[in-house]
Amino acid sequence: MKQKKVYSMQKMMILSVTYFLSAFMLLSVTVYAWFIITNENNSHLISQISDVEAEYEFYIYQNMLRDGSSNLTLTNNICTTNEEDLCYQLIPNPTSAHLMDGSAAPGERYSFAIKILALGNSESYLNLSIGGVTSSGYVLSKNKIQNAFNYEVTKIVYIQNDVETIDKKEVSPTIHSSNYFNEDDGYTYPLVRNVPIFVDQELGSSMIVFFDFYFDPTIYGSDINQVPYTNSNIFMNQVFTVEDIFMYISNELT
Repeated sequence: MKQKKVYSMQKMMILSVTYFLSAFMLLSVTVYAWFIITNENNSHLISQISDVEAEYEFYIYQNMLRDGSSNLTLTNNICTTNEEDLCYQLIPNPTSAHLMDGSAAPGERYSFAIKILALGNSESYLNLSIGGVTSSGYVLSKNKIQNAFNYEVTKIVYIQNDVETIDKKEVSPTIHSSNYFNEDDGYTYPLVRNVPIFVDQELGSSMIVFFDFYFDPTIYGSDINQVPYTNSNIFMNQVFTVEDIFMYISNELT
């Protein structure tokens, strides 16, 4: 009986936080865990998901060479088995952490896609941001491995009659970001803002956001005396984690 009471209180607390966020920002919000790059397969993440007026699918590009996707489309480019390469692998449960196999090396690029289908009855706007970015295994904060990673929106398309449009990321009012993560663990990084989601009552309308993470080989870090290193060895044996992607869907521009 005591266990049920504790569980009920925890559930009420989670719902209260969710309702507060929705009321405060006048937006629908979803939060889901993302991925870990590490050579120590012992990390775990926990996240929660709240209701939004949209359906979404999350994809990771399978690429043994880890040089990113040059074929930015989901049409005829989705993996049918886990062993396939050079295709987008659907992650069935993006609320659970997805561990990237092996370790990351400077110069590697990781590609992702999020497909979103609006369920509302009017035009709305999509906003994506990244949070929960952390590093472990460093000595000095300025030498966190996350500082060497760049994030970039590579393409935004709509799907009309099962055909993907040309790249729309430069079309107003859409705003897209390309930047480096910083050493602040509490920082939230905007990915896209004000991406219109058009709703067709008969066919519906979906869109895809493609984006990359790039391990910049020109970033080396520096020692305690601010003297720059000459290679990326300072990042060896560190673990890079991205815990959350926040998805906001609003009826108004933000």
